[in-house]
Amino acid sequence: MFFSCNDMGRWNGIAFNKTSENIKVKAAELKKVPKDSFLEEDEMVFDVSVDVDFMEPKSLEDSVACHNINRYIITQLLNQPDGSSQQEAVEGYIKKMKEEFKADEYALTCYDHLTGVAEYGLNGVINYTLHEDYYGGGAHPTQLVTIKRFRTTTGDPIDLWDIFADSCSNSIKNLLTEKLIVQVGVRNLEELKELGYLDMVDMFIPNNFWMYQDSLVFFFNQYDIAPYALGQTSLPFSYEELKPYMR
Repeated sequence: MFFSCNDMGRWNGIAFNKTSENIKVKAAELKKVPKDSFLEEDEMVFDVSVDVDFMEPKSLEDSVACHNINRYIITQLLNQPDGSSQQEAVEGYIKKMKEEFKADEYALTCYDHLTGVAEYGLNGVINYTLHEDYYGGGAHPTQLVTIKRFRTTTGDPIDLWDIFADSCSNSIKNLLTEKLIVQVGVRNLEELKELGYLDMVDMFIPNNFWMYQDSLVFFFNQYDIAPYALGQTSLPFSYEELKPYMR
């Protein structure tokens, strides 16, 4: 009975709807391909897809929050002009990628698969995860994850220092290092470095994190704190662990 009357009842006021677009063509249709290319013809392609969640209000009171979140996705995550519709933003992203590919003298193949997923997290919070799987030449592809959080009431983004006190920066870094040591299964920082973690960089507090009902999960992309071969790293914390450092 309690839960039916609190803020959880408003969660269903915002729905998530996909907007998608994709293009896949041979590179030769977009640019001149050298005859002495080491790639096979079928390998030289331009392949870009976008499949992202946008917000849709179920009631008038949620329309402002939905508008603000959608505007952020369009301008900050898709880097499209303010005022673009959802479909225009998705198509504009692909158009920009296409123009960059055509202008690039060296890239003979490119794929960029962009997926945006919205989900409800902690009461009053929407977690938004943008996954990008990109390859434009070189030794290997890049997987990049960008995580944002929004208030369901206003659509305002929630940043790192909205949650944590500035004065606790060093303490949180130490907490992250300790968690990483336990998760990797080593005894100390020196052993972490021997494996490749924090060898070339110092620990930092990422603005990439999810706020779930029972935990806050920090996320590090490839190269953030470890070489490519070690992949991505997630460090989960209960709110009880983080309570001393939170506003």
